[in-house]
Amino acid sequence: MTILDDIVAYKRTLLQSGYYETLLGQLPRNDANHKPTLESLIEQDERIAVIAEVKSKSPSVSDIPTRNLEGQVAAYTEAGASAISILTDERYFGGSFERLATLTQKTSLPVLCKDFIIDRRQIDVAVHAGASIVLLIVNILSDVELESLHTYAQQQGLEVLVEVHDEDELSRALRIQPTFIGINNRDLKTFKTDVQHTVNILKSRQAGIHYISESGIRTVADVSQVAQVGVDGVLVGETLMKANHVSETLARLKVTKRAN
Repeated sequence: MTILDDIVAYKRTLLQSGYYETLLGQLPRNDANHKPTLESLIEQDERIAVIAEVKSKSPSVSDIPTRNLEGQVAAYTEAGASAISILTDERYFGGSFERLATLTQKTSLPVLCKDFIIDRRQIDVAVHAGASIVLLIVNILSDVELESLHTYAQQQGLEVLVEVHDEDELSRALRIQPTFIGINNRDLKTFKTDVQHTVNILKSRQAGIHYISESGIRTVADVSQVAQVGVDGVLVGETLMKANHVSETLARLKVTKRAN
C-alpha cells in the first residue's frame, strides 16, 4: 500500500458518505467563464508558464509556513503566473473546496482544482466552486475511467491536466489525446523528487499537447533543465510557499522556452 492508495480509499469514503452532494448544497456558485484558458496563456507566452500552487501541508513536507492565502494568490497573479493551483484534499494536504471557492474569486487567472478525482461528483463540485482546470491522475484510474472523466470534465467547460509518473502512464494518457500532460517528478513509493525524471520520460513530444513538469521545481536551473526537453510549464508549490519574496522567486522561474 502506498500513500496514494490510502488517499484514494479516503476519497471513496467521502463519496459513500454524500460529502460532495453536501458541498454542492453549501458552497456559493462561482462562474469561471470570464477567465482566460490556460492553453491560451501558454500559447501567448514565450516563457515557461508557472502554475503556482497554494498548499498548507503534504505527506512529504512538514514545514510549510502559514501564509495569508489571499495575499499569496495576489502575489502569484501579479508576478506573472499562468494559473493558480489549489489543493482541495482535506486530510492529507490541509486544503478544502471552501478554500477553492474563496480563492478562485481573488484572481483573474484560471484555477486548477488539484485533488484525487475518481468520480464525476468531484468534478461537479470543482465547477461549482469556480475551478477552470481539474487534475486527473492516470495512476489511480483505469483507462475507461480516465477517458470517461476526461470527457465529462471537458463537457463541463473545464481544461484537464492529465498527470503521469512513468512511460507506461504517459502512453496511456496519450491515447485520450489530452491538451495537457503533467509529468510528476515524485516517486510514488519513496515520495522523493527528481527533476531529471521529466527529462527521462519526455523523449519525444506529440503536437498539440502542452507538457507540464510537476514537483521538485526549486531553482532556475531546475526549470532550465526541463525546458530543454520542451515542456511548456512547471507546477511549483513548496518553493513558492516557502519563499521570502514570492513575486521575485516566481518571476525568476519564468525562463525562456526551448525553440521548436
